[in-house]
Amino acid sequence: MGLYLAVAIRAFRRATAYRAAYLAGIITNAFFGALVCFVYQALYAAGGSVAGLSLRDAVSYTWATQSLISIGAGWVTSTEISSSIATGDVVADLYRPWSFYLYWLSRSLGERTFNLLFRGSLTYLIGVLYFGARVPGPAELLAFAPAIALAMLISFSFSFMVNLSAFWLLDATGAILMANVLLSFFSGFLLPLAFFPPALQAVARALPFQAITALPAQIFLGQTRGPAVAAALAVQLFWAAALAALALAVQAAAMRKVVVQGG
Repeated sequence: MGLYLAVAIRAFRRATAYRAAYLAGIITNAFFGALVCFVYQALYAAGGSVAGLSLRDAVSYTWATQSLISIGAGWVTSTEISSSIATGDVVADLYRPWSFYLYWLSRSLGERTFNLLFRGSLTYLIGVLYFGARVPGPAELLAFAPAIALAMLISFSFSFMVNLSAFWLLDATGAILMANVLLSFFSGFLLPLAFFPPALQAVARALPFQAITALPAQIFLGQTRGPAVAAALAVQLFWAAALAALALAVQAAAMRKVVVQGG
């Protein structure tokens, strides 16, 4: 495990070299976060709540989800694996004396941890200062720690499988675009799941995407409390294990394809 820890630390340090890119990301997140908040302010102009959420709840949720872009909550953010498949460089990586899955997982965790601490936290701070987003208390932050860790694992496994589709497709762009549509919509990134019609809510709650965005955001904001927090973490733990197993199965199938084709 020392190897993968070293990979994660190196990825974290490498991410610090791209501060300008992260600053641009913060500005982009702030722009779209503000845009959505202005829409909510117009919708809530008459007061009251929608689906049990007040204006402040909706605004806080918007800034939480914008912050979670830092861990891949809105879409598949990395296509390095699919690019290496297209160039053929992946063959060397597959036969190195380490786990291909754990290597890329370690890189992802290192990069996304820095992204969350820098881009995510500063994005949410803008929401707090200019739009009155809620400041979570110690209990929410304590519950958020395992929630965000599980969300990163689930997000990576999903992204990993989408990237591996390049083994079977001439161009993985279509698969990535389709994955982004599903992830951004059913994760609760675009809208809180509470705003969905009952039928769509049922579909969203049956899919793994809410465990990447909606569940950690609700825990962070205290919208999920008490025994519901344990239930939410259990859902995340289930999807983290299920998608990891599925990702390893897809990787095994990809390796068989490489061997059969004489790669």
